Amino acid sequence: MKRREFLKLFGVGMGIVALFEAFPRIIRQKMLVRPPGSLVDETLNALCIRCGRCVQVCPTGAIVLASLGDGFRELGTPKIDPLRGPCERYQGRCQQQAKCAQICPSAAIRQVQRRDIKMGSAMINADRCIAWRGGLCLVCYEVCPVQDAISLVDESRPIFNAKTCVGCGRCVYACPAQPKALVLTPKGEKRVWPT
Repeated sequence: MKRREFLKLFGVGMGIVALFEAFPRIIRQKMLVRPPGSLVDETLNALCIRCGRCVQVCPTGAIVLASLGDGFRELGTPKIDPLRGPCERYQGRCQQQAKCAQICPSAAIRQVQRRDIKMGSAMINADRCIAWRGGLCLVCYEVCPVQDAISLVDESRPIFNAKTCVGCGRCVYACPAQPKALVLTPKGEKRVWPT
């Protein structure tokens, strides 16, 4: 075997080894924030035809398709990315009826009542928060559409109530801190069980 052939074969072998090492991370499911009215994950992943129509009709651009980094089974399914925009189902352009649920051809996303909207919860990293570091900022408090989801300590520092937060991502999107002081998680989400 010539040196060039050996190096080529060695490179292919190393690529295969790297793929097998990365494979468990790709297969492992991440907890994703889903659009309101989304079915539970196993059913959503099975029913969603990955057409991207929900992405196209989202007025804020908050819905994106999951990437391979989100998990192999989730690849191409809808998720909320609050860095691109907030979900306006609780308050805003989709308040009356969710455009994503309206257009979903497989019923992987369904219409839900406003009182049943709970995509997750926002969480704060006080070390990054301008207000918690002594600055003047209450942007998250000002943009939050949910009463009592954010309270203020000493009228100057926000704290989040995971029980009342609906996970719309409005605060995350508006947060001026760089890197962002807020993150949206699926904690406390309400998902739809198929009937």
